[in-house]
This record gives sequence, structure tokens and C-alpha cells, in this order.
Amino acid sequence: MTPEYDKALVKYSNTLRIVSLPLLSWDFFASHTFEINKFVAIQKHWKSKVDFSAINSNAKTQILITNSKQEIVFASQGIHQMNGYQAREIIGKTPKIFQGELTSSASREKIKVAIQNNLPFKEVLINYKKDGSTYLCEIEAFPKFNKKGELVNYIAFERIAS
Repeated sequence: MTPEYDKALVKYSNTLRIVSLPLLSWDFFASHTFEINKFVAIQKHWKSKVDFSAINSNAKTQILITNSKQEIVFASQGIHQMNGYQAREIIGKTPKIFQGELTSSASREKIKVAIQNNLPFKEVLINYKKDGSTYLCEIEAFPKFNKKGELVNYIAFERIAS
């Protein structure tokens, strides 16, 4: 273009009330897509699939997925609002990271037995946030099996209990 055109374009642009956004501000779209892709990749081996969009539309429900060793392999981004941990901080750890002195040993035992027997479970227990404060957490978890019938993951839907 010509220098006169460039000057005129700059002068015109400066009169507009449009604020350009840096590309960084669009990161939330990329991270959401990454979260969906990670979820889809994990459940690729499952015999029965779960609709991530339907679950994730309820902002109060968070998703944790553990592997067969009970290590967290996926945590929805909203986990941070619930307990102060970023998803990347808890990947590779067990859900016991959220438990503490006030967590009911009876509830822990029920969960342990359900996991040992590859059964679904639903419990409300006292969990701990990253800052050490407590909250009541309602957990509904389901074992996920591959086509051979082998346990590959547990998927847990968690929310703050009222």
C-alpha cells in the first residue's frame, strides 16, 4: 500500500472506539478445547462413553478421572474453584490429597471397598482445600472398563455438598 493510505488507515483506526484484544485473551478457548481433547483421548479405551459437554455444562460439577492405580489422570479446570488446586498440580497424585484428619474413616473405608470391588459409589465427605480449609464434597464415581472388561479408569463427579 501507499504511505498515504497507511496514514489514513491509522488516523481512521484511532477514531474508532474498538479495543483490540491481545491473542493471550483468547487462551480460554484453547484451554477448553485441550480439556475436551484430553477427556476424549482418555475415554477412547472405555467400553461405554460419557458426553463431556453435557456434564461440563453444570458448572457446579467437577470431573476427576483416575487410572487403575487410583492416580489422577484428568481434572476439569473448575476443580480450582472448588478446592484451590490447579488441575496440573494434582495430576499423578491420588484423591487422598484432598483428605485429612476430619475426613470420615467410615467413608474412606466404603470408598476403598467399592474401588477394590470395581463398583460405583456415592459418598459425602469432608475434603480439604489447598489452603487447608475444609468443605463437604459429594462424590459420585463409576468404574470404566475397556472392551475386554478390564478396569482402566474411575470417573468421579464431584460437587460441593449443600
